[in-house]
Amino acid sequence: MTSINDSSFPIPIKMSENNEGCISEEALQRLTEDIGKKMVEGAEKTQSKSSSSCIYRVPKEIHKRKESAYTPRFVSIGPLHSKGQHILNSSGQNLKRSYANTLVGRISSKEGGSEEEKLNKSKEVLMECVRKMRKSLDKAKKCYAEEVEDVLDVEMLVIDGCFILELLNKFTNNKESDNRNDPIFGNILMPIYVQHDLLLLENQLPFFVLNELFDLTVARTVGISRNHSLHKYVISFFRSMWKSENNGLTMMTRTTNNDYDHILDILHNHYRHHDAKPGPGGPNVVMPCASDLEYAGVMLEEGTKVGFSKPQGPFHRAQFKIPTLDLYDSTEPFLRNLIAYEQCCSGVPGYFTSYAILMDTLINTPKDVQVLEKAGIIRNYLGASEDASDLFNNLCKEIVLVEFYFTETTTAAAKYSKLCWHDAMAHLRRRYFATPWTFLAFSAGFITFGITIIKFVRADFR
Repeated sequence: MTSINDSSFPIPIKMSENNEGCISEEALQRLTEDIGKKMVEGAEKTQSKSSSSCIYRVPKEIHKRKESAYTPRFVSIGPLHSKGQHILNSSGQNLKRSYANTLVGRISSKEGGSEEEKLNKSKEVLMECVRKMRKSLDKAKKCYAEEVEDVLDVEMLVIDGCFILELLNKFTNNKESDNRNDPIFGNILMPIYVQHDLLLLENQLPFFVLNELFDLTVARTVGISRNHSLHKYVISFFRSMWKSENNGLTMMTRTTNNDYDHILDILHNHYRHHDAKPGPGGPNVVMPCASDLEYAGVMLEEGTKVGFSKPQGPFHRAQFKIPTLDLYDSTEPFLRNLIAYEQCCSGVPGYFTSYAILMDTLINTPKDVQVLEKAGIIRNYLGASEDASDLFNNLCKEIVLVEFYFTETTTAAAKYSKLCWHDAMAHLRRRYFATPWTFLAFSAGFITFGITIIKFVRADFR
């Protein structure tokens, strides 16, 4: 017998006088109720996801610009890349299990006892982790913007979470000699690959999961203190990713560790400038590039934060200060994932999107990169200046700028460079002082002009 809820249930049809099909009132009511139910379910799921989601797929239009910047190379964390063929073919899964086993075993080793007692203790610790993750599974699933019901499970939370904690613990607390035979730290390239994978937006675990596992494992061996907090472990592991005024500090602006979304959120919060205030939309004016600003008499300098100041006297120059940026191969994926996080997750300050727009405005050509290098604002370890200019010129394509953090600075720099005197000086520098040869030609012409004037004056007095 066919169920009334079966999609193949025949809907009664009655024929009208002109032979057109017409659904009966009873069938119409059932169909209306079915559609309404689906609408309510969709609304509830959407509302639930939008309020708790913090881990997203990078939008396709952004992802295709640089696929390698958003895709894990060696280890998948969480459900979004766990089925990737290159991940399944790597040794990363066994490595994660090995690291998790080491973390659980360390607790029993510290507490001592016979081998049997240590084994039983390890089982107890693992059982506590499994019990905790079973309670947290539904909450963890809601952190992902897409459905992960059939992919994310307790095993993934325990294995991936314990792997990350053991990685951070080894980096922070182990001696260099202890890591020589380690499959990650005993290899030159592996730490770079793993570091890259752990900062990807699509490759995250909810931070509350890591924090719960941290309290059950690492905290038992090192204790919980200011020097041994999960937040500090993360900052320490990624300390070379970016320079900021917070370097060397554990600047926590949230109340607890559970206020963070994931590892990428910690890095976003730590490295952005917290005193910067956003303005609506993008830059209000088009600011000249770095070489044009220099021609206009602006002195580009290294600073602790972005800022523009007018000359303090007749013989001083305006100053445009920007923090130093070290450009490595890891810089682009780091920036791209921070920007993707700002683009996807509502309520996240768009500081790094604004920074990328600022640098894209300053850099139009390799010449601009050289100006910023000379000023100490960029240290380019990528190679050619063209590589650095291409990085920033392609970074913000398909990006939407809702708020801009440097409106006041860019407006002041643009207005200053357009003043008549500075505009004339810029033209003079660009035309006659750009190279040693043009400067020599200008000097020779100026001297010749001076001699001609002197001769003319002498002849006139005679």
